[in-house]
This record gives sequence, structure tokens and C-alpha cells, in this order.
Amino acid sequence: MATQNTNDENDDMLNGEVAEEVRPFRDAEHKIAAAFLNRWSPRAFAPDPIDDETLMSVFEAARWAASSYNEQPWRFVYARSDEDRKRFLDFLIPGNQAWAKDAPVLVVVVARKTFTFNGKPNATHHFDSGCASGYMTLQASLNGLYAHGMVGFDPDKARATLEIPDDFVPLAVFALGHRGATESLPAELREREEPSGRRPVAESIMEGRFHLATEKKAEADTEIDAGNS
Repeated sequence: MATQNTNDENDDMLNGEVAEEVRPFRDAEHKIAAAFLNRWSPRAFAPDPIDDETLMSVFEAARWAASSYNEQPWRFVYARSDEDRKRFLDFLIPGNQAWAKDAPVLVVVVARKTFTFNGKPNATHHFDSGCASGYMTLQASLNGLYAHGMVGFDPDKARATLEIPDDFVPLAVFALGHRGATESLPAELREREEPSGRRPVAESIMEGRFHLATEKKAEADTEIDAGNS
């Protein structure tokens, strides 16, 4: 009986509750936790501030990501004050500035390029920092927040503005906050303010050796401003 109860609890955890705003656009082919479907990347943010505990919870989740040699190459530089957010917005491309300006928190993901224990190049610094960023966005979603990743920014300007050392590289910028009104977006972005789908699992996996499945197309809304959507 205990085993049956445990299985039921696991099913509840895996199935979870898929958010109503996501249901028309996302349907998992296999059993997964609802958190993976519920995480998406809107552009409309409300300016409401994020309290310290909620924000630190997001970074705490990122802290526990896996990394080569447990190097933890990721660093997160964030802006909350009006002054800091203005500085961060200045190195975003104009198209991202138009909507990211409303987000109460902006986060720059920075990675150390070398190992601390021997100074040699760390070939997985991008990969590991991306893993940590994924943890961050999932925890944000679980906290009732939204995160939208961007690579549409000037990395050299970000380096100069944030005084990032040569041994580190800025990888991406995230807007973080509560969902805002779609009407707050520029007209050209309003129609795209919905969760995106994904290609079938079969098009991403191969058994035994590498071979490309016949792919229909990449996601239509995968673009330069979105690290994850």
C-alpha cells in the first residue's frame, strides 16, 4: 500500500498542473513535471519589484547546477535600481530595450573561461553556465515569475559597463519579473506574446549513432533576442 501511495504521489508531482495560459500551445508527448511546460518567456513585464527572498531563491537554484570539476563557472550580475537598470539597458539592442525596460530585474550571465585549480581553458564554461541559467529560469517560474533570455546585446559594451575581467565572458541577459499586460508591448510584438511549441522528441534523439531525422523546421519564433522561449 505504501508503494502505491508513493507512486500516486510521484504521478501527482510529474503531472502537476499545466497553467491555463500554456495548455493551448504545449502538450508533452511523455510524462514530465508541469514546470517544464509552464516555463515560457513573455516580453510583457509588470514593473512590480521582486522581494529579496524570491530573487535570491532564483539564484540559489542556479547554484546547484552541475558543472565540469564542480568549477561553477557562472556568475550573475543583476540590476534592480533605476540607475543600474538604465546602465544595463544601454548595452541591449534597441529591439530588446523596447520591452525589457519594464522588467524590475535584469541579469547578465557571465562565465569564467578557465579552471580555477589549474588556469587551463574550460571548454564547458558556456554549457555549464547555460545549465545554471536553466535552473534559474525554472525556479523563477516556480516562484510565479517569468524570465526572458536575450543574446541581443553588445558584449563589449557590457564588459566595459560592468567591469568584467578578461578571464570572464558575458553570455546572455535575462529580464526577470511578473507578467505584464500584453497591451504594454510595441504593436509588432503583441501577436507573438504566447508560449512557443517544440519539435517532436524523435527529431532530437538518436540511438546508437548520429543521424539527422527529417526535420520540419526550427521554431518560427526562435530569434536573436530569445535564449529560451
